[in-house]
Amino acid sequence: MFLSYSFTNKKTPRLLLLTGLLALICGLVLRQSAPAVPTSEVSEKVVYLTFDDGPSKVTIDLLDLLKEENVKATFFVIGATTDRGKMLYQRILDEGHTLGLHSYSHNYNQIYQSADAFFEDLTRLADHIESITGYRPQVFRFPGGSKNAVAGQGVLKEIIEGAKSRGLTYFDWNALGKDDLSYAEDPDVIAKNVIESAGDKDTIVVLLHDNTIRTTAPEAVKKIIDYYRERGYTFEALTPDSPGIRFQ
Repeated sequence: MFLSYSFTNKKTPRLLLLTGLLALICGLVLRQSAPAVPTSEVSEKVVYLTFDDGPSKVTIDLLDLLKEENVKATFFVIGATTDRGKMLYQRILDEGHTLGLHSYSHNYNQIYQSADAFFEDLTRLADHIESITGYRPQVFRFPGGSKNAVAGQGVLKEIIEGAKSRGLTYFDWNALGKDDLSYAEDPDVIAKNVIESAGDKDTIVVLLHDNTIRTTAPEAVKKIIDYYRERGYTFEALTPDSPGIRFQ
């Protein structure tokens, strides 16, 4: 009886047609009114771990930890003349980290006398690293940052302009461990300082230090890695194309 009714009732095709049209119209209206979610709004959360002042005996422990955790980082180094230091330049590169320039001498009073003095020192370091590794770094960090209490603002501006003309990119930071003390700070304190100074930023460039005093650095870094991994962050090494976290 159902089949007979379906084919003999003349109103049924008309009703089906109207129903289909209404469904189509509703679908179009809903599609047009539904807000699109741009893919650009889905931002990746990234931590860039950076270490100033190495290489040192602590660098070995840091590299061991980073290798174990499969994390890439950035080392802003100074002039190393020992066999161990030279070996560490190469190991940093071999293990996929970024080797950046910090200064050869790390002597603030000397390098900040003028832009020429700064680049003379930085070029010495770049030449030194290239002669050992065959690699010439393209990124650097100002000792004390691109705003510091030693260098005059005019000198800093000249250095920034000079860096552009030389194809160099500099990075400051937006989180720090406050570990540049005369003693090895408690790793829990270092990690807490980083977390508090970073806030809820999606892109975090962390300033940490690497020298013979920083014996607690590896333990602090492990805590930092664990904290941010649990919150969905990834870890990357800086490149000239990384987000420009700069004071000026």
